[in-house]
Amino acid sequence: MAIMGGRAAEVSAFPTEVPPVPGANDFSCAPTPDKPYPVVLAHGAATDAQRSFRELAPALHRQGYCVFVANVGRVPLPGVGLNGVSSPGWPGLGPVAAALQGDAVYGVADISAQASELGAFVTAVRAVTGAPRVIMVGHSTGGTEIRELVRRHPEEIDSVVTVGTPYRGSTFDGLPTMFPFYGALGLDGEQTAAQVFGPAGAEQIPGAPILAQLNADGETQPGIRYTAIASRTDEVITPPDTALLADPRGGNRNMWVQDGCPNLAISHNQLLSDPRSIAVIVAAVAGTPPPPPC
Repeated sequence: MAIMGGRAAEVSAFPTEVPPVPGANDFSCAPTPDKPYPVVLAHGAATDAQRSFRELAPALHRQGYCVFVANVGRVPLPGVGLNGVSSPGWPGLGPVAAALQGDAVYGVADISAQASELGAFVTAVRAVTGAPRVIMVGHSTGGTEIRELVRRHPEEIDSVVTVGTPYRGSTFDGLPTMFPFYGALGLDGEQTAAQVFGPAGAEQIPGAPILAQLNADGETQPGIRYTAIASRTDEVITPPDTALLADPRGGNRNMWVQDGCPNLAISHNQLLSDPRSIAVIVAAVAGTPPPPPC
C-alpha cells in the first residue's frame, strides 16, 4: 500500500487497498475551515481508482480539498480443485477471465459488500483526518455503493455527488457493441452487464431488488445534499436520464454535462476525463453554480 504524507503507521491497517493516485491519499492533509470535509471518491465496476481518478483527484486537490480513494470490490478467484476450475458464484465470466490472466478487477462484487468496504474506508478517513463527515463522489456503480452506505450511515456523509449512476437501473444498451463477443452470442445489454460487471452489473438493472430497497423511501436521504450528474450521450447507463434524480427538491439538483454546451459528446468513461465534466463535478462538490457555457 502506497500512501502520501507521514502518517503511514496510522493507516497501515486500512481494510481496503489504498493506491497511489496523484492528488489523493495524502494522510497528512488536514481539513480547513473553508474545506472542512474530506472528499472520498468511489470508482465504478470493472475498473479501479488509478484509472478512474487520475484527472478528478488532482482537480479537487488543486481546489484545496483533502482527497481519498480506495480500490474496492475485487473479484475473488474461482476455486481450483482436482477437477480444475469450479463454477464461479455469479453469471459473469468477464471478471473471472481477467483475474485468471493476472489482472486485478475491482468494483464487480455485490453492492452490499462493496458498500461495506467503502464504509470501512470512510471510517478510517474520518479517524485519520478528524473530520466528522465526508463528501462522497461516485462514478457509475460507485454512486450506487454510496447510496447503500448513506442508507446505513447517513450521519457520516455531508453531501453526495453521483456521476453516471443508474438510480432506477440501466438497460446497458451500449454494452453488446462495446463487448462484441457477447453481442455475437445474442446477449442483450442487461445480460452483458452481468457478464462484464459480475454481481454489480446484475444488481443495477431496472427492477433489481437492491435498487427497489434504495428507492423505497425516495432516492435521497434528508439532511444530505445530492447532485446527480449525467451525460446525454452516455452509452452504458441507458436511458441516460436514469442517472438523474427523479424528484430533485430540497437543495438537491440534477446537472447534464451538456448544460450550456449542447454539442458535447461525452461517453460514460469520459465523464471522468473530459474537462467540462471535471469542471461540473468540482462545482457540484463545492456546491457552486455550474461552469459558464461553452
